[in-house]
Amino acid sequence: MNRFLPTLSFWGVAFASHFLMGAKIDEALPVTGDSFRPVFVRMEDQLFRMAGDREAFCKAKSNLPRSKNRKETLALLRKKADDSWENIKGLVAELEKAGSIRGSSRYWIVNGFSCVAKPEAIHRLGEDETVSFVYLDRLSRPRKPSKSMSPSGMLAMKVLANLREEKSRSTEVRLKNVRIPWNVKAIKAPEVWLQEGAFGQGVTVAVIDSGILPTPSLATALWKNPNETLNGEDDDENGLVDDVFGYDFTSGTGNILERESTMSHGSACAGIIAGRTSAKSGWQTGVAPQSELMLIKGSFDFRALEYLVLNGADVVSMSFMIVGRNLGHLRGLYRNAFEHLSAAGVLAVGGAGNYGPKSRRVMPEGKQIGLPKDIPCVIAMAGVARDRSPVSFSSHGPCYWDKVAFFSDYPKDKPLSKPDLSAFPTGFPVWTHTPNRLTKARGWKAVSAEEGASLVIGPAGNSFSGPHGVGVAALVLSANPELNPWEVKQLLEDTATDLGDEGRDSRYGAGLIHASAAVGAARKIEK
Repeated sequence: MNRFLPTLSFWGVAFASHFLMGAKIDEALPVTGDSFRPVFVRMEDQLFRMAGDREAFCKAKSNLPRSKNRKETLALLRKKADDSWENIKGLVAELEKAGSIRGSSRYWIVNGFSCVAKPEAIHRLGEDETVSFVYLDRLSRPRKPSKSMSPSGMLAMKVLANLREEKSRSTEVRLKNVRIPWNVKAIKAPEVWLQEGAFGQGVTVAVIDSGILPTPSLATALWKNPNETLNGEDDDENGLVDDVFGYDFTSGTGNILERESTMSHGSACAGIIAGRTSAKSGWQTGVAPQSELMLIKGSFDFRALEYLVLNGADVVSMSFMIVGRNLGHLRGLYRNAFEHLSAAGVLAVGGAGNYGPKSRRVMPEGKQIGLPKDIPCVIAMAGVARDRSPVSFSSHGPCYWDKVAFFSDYPKDKPLSKPDLSAFPTGFPVWTHTPNRLTKARGWKAVSAEEGASLVIGPAGNSFSGPHGVGVAALVLSANPELNPWEVKQLLEDTATDLGDEGRDSRYGAGLIHASAAVGAARKIEK
């Protein structure tokens, strides 16, 4: 689990309690001075404006198929954003001309725009009747324009593309003479393949992580943008160059290969979700071995969420989280985005974190599970050992939502129950780099050296619990594609194997995820 702790300088100025006074400006923003501050301007016209709106939507829309809800939600989100921009763009242009804001970027996953602004502009924006709130954008990053890859990057990506095509005939799931890791068996995935014929077929999983290594078992699992080729051009005119298998929003290129040289976090997670059968060793690591992987780099970037839903992702796997940092009202903005994502048909899943009471990086109770896993509609996966005993580092719940603009529905006397489910964080082979001297000293061991990567036992963390939940969700959707994300989440919880104290708890959630029971239940639901 990556502990994402971006830096932001402390303003060192007096703050006024704008929000507490009923104004529409984050109290963390300065009221005086002439310096630019990163802000996000949230417009008034949202699909979900405040806590409770999503729940009302789910209740009203559960009788409808996911495809219908997705189409209608996408159209509505984009229309709201376009209409609001028509109302605010004159003021934005005026403020830009005056030199008090710059670098504005529009979004629709939450109706609004980001920019850097001086206090005078922040006040003007907060006074506009079409604006609901102006946030201090504590996670602001420079937005890089899309560009062509370097020659070496393009060559490496073409090798990956060729590998995908050359090995494409071997993507069928093999049920005989296959080596299935114990973790995949323990959550009953093989029973789903044999008895239900569900392998994740037809399901696209977006993986927001570090990218993958060029090994056949992962290359053949890649989703492909049908309207894009590796040629240094933006063929589909979506503003992104060479987004063939996904996109790297951090570098502004289509290079989705792993850059880290010791551990490939993205390869490990991708392999648990959809790793195909290795022609060399026979290992099949994927829970949903016919699902397809859309690879994305760029955690906490709204463009990543917009990209994956526009390109048909059904589930998103996330191995990033913020702990140990006060995000203020900005938490609510991201909750708003993920609730809209859910309404648009995408289930978000990730590990609950490695900050449990016996972790060497322990966090206080109520703060061990951070954004975005602390959002109600996001599935947070805790970790258990192979014998179902507790894992010392696994984060415990609950989570609190209090004193957050628009989203203060879970105070300390009524906390949000987290984690949601459990799976396995270590002890099974994952795809990564061949162990070096450092990782061998940690006890990592390669069970098979393959083309472009190795299968290694040793890496640990709830980042690897999360993909188990992603894979089972993909199996459920391959069996019943029209289930809505909130229905899939509830079904996974209802069919889990209870662990620990009877009932849902703050260590295991609803219990160990159970693929066979979940898919069996999904088959019985008519849409």
